[in-house]
This record gives sequence, structure tokens and C-alpha cells, in this order.
Amino acid sequence: MPYREGIYGLLLGQKYKRRVRQTVIYLGQPQMRMPNQLDLGQTKVAYTLIDIRDIDARLLIESGQSADLPVAMLAGGGPERLREILKRAANLRGGERQRVLAELIQLCGLRSLQQPLIMELKSMASPNDTFLMIPQVQDMVLNAQRNGERGARTEVLRDLLSAKFRTLPKWADEKLKSATPAKVQRWLRKILTAETLEGVLGKR
Repeated sequence: MPYREGIYGLLLGQKYKRRVRQTVIYLGQPQMRMPNQLDLGQTKVAYTLIDIRDIDARLLIESGQSADLPVAMLAGGGPERLREILKRAANLRGGERQRVLAELIQLCGLRSLQQPLIMELKSMASPNDTFLMIPQVQDMVLNAQRNGERGARTEVLRDLLSAKFRTLPKWADEKLKSATPAKVQRWLRKILTAETLEGVLGKR
């Protein structure tokens, strides 16, 4: 992350010819452990690092911006306010409602909230509510659950590999992106005893 932020900062500075102030918001479920600075001697990188759980979900729910509703679910107290978030989403119109619902379903995978989401949607649904048509919602949630859980496991593996072997090379990143769920699960078991990156992911 520090190297990536350093590159972003240089590119932004080059493009806009201004001082750059960077903030990274961490959305992951594992405890945040990434550094917020990098010292390479004369070259230094520093940025503000915030865990989304340190932000009160109420601030995002009451911001008046529909894009904040899905993120509010990941913020501090967000899971406990899932019903309130869904009610506010239900009051949106047309495509905006569908977009927010889709984002909520996708982000549920980061906090294992798929089942609570289905239960809340069922309790809120009415026969004429096209936004909360149960068969469609369940299909979306089940698909998102499969994709979200696979993506979440891959991100956990990526974090573990980075912590154990430092910066991941491009070939390793490509392997993670194309890995099947079974392969990711197998690699997660290997990382406990492997002494090299190749020992986990295999040959380049």
C-alpha cells in the first residue's frame, strides 16, 4: 500500500502541480495492520489511514448522499443499523434504489451480513414493492454471497502473503486474481508452513 500511495501521490502532483494530501479508508474485516508511511531515505511517503469502523455509521446514514448508505453498513455501528439503512435506500427512486441495493448486497460479503440482509428485506417487503421483490433479491444475494465470499477469502490470503513475504510481485498478484475458490482455500492452508512465496502459490 505505501508504494502504491507514493506512486498515486507523485502522479497527482505531476498532473495538478499542487501539494497532495492522501487519505486511505480501510474496508477489510481483519484488524487493520498496514503502515501509513514509508521511509526510503530522501524519498518518504505518508498518508492518513482510517479504519471505516472508526467512523460513526450515523454520520453516513444522515449525510443525505445515497452513495454513503452502502458504506455506512461497514462503519461503526453499521450492522446494527441495517434496517435503518435499508429503509432509507427504499425511499430512493428508480435506478438509484437499484444501484444502492446492488452495492449493499456486494458489501455484505465483507461482513458476512448476507443472511441478516435477506431477513430484513423479507420483513420490509410488501406485495407491490418492486424494490423488495423477494425472488429477485434472494437471487442477487446468493450470487453476491458466492462472489463476495470468494473475494473476501482472496483478500485475506493477499493480506497474509503480504505480511509474511512483503510486497507481492506481479506474477503472484495475477495468480490470486485468476484463482478458483478451491485453490485459494488450498493456499490458505499452505501459508501456515510455507517458507517461500513459491511454496504457497507454486512456480511462477
